[in-house]
Amino acid sequence: MSGMKSAYELAMERMGGEADELNHEQKAAIAEIDSTMKAKIAETEIMFDQHRATEADPAKAAFAQQTKQDQLAKIRSQAEADKERIRNG
Repeated sequence: MSGMKSAYELAMERMGGEADELNHEQKAAIAEIDSTMKAKIAETEIMFDQHRATEADPAKAAFAQQTKQDQLAKIRSQAEADKERIRNG
């Protein structure tokens, strides 16, 4: 038994493709990207949630919420692009 499969491996199976085996260095690099991404997400959420909680103007609070969502999407997208570069060598 090879253990749990990553989301990438499961997605490849669903698409009918085979996931290439990653070497130890690639797995470590992807884990580091995930760790960094989670830290950036937490930092962004704290920063924007604090700002939104102190904002009395509903329009500015809504803008802060949208900006937060945009930043989170950007962080996730960059992390996925970085992981894809590692997977492709």
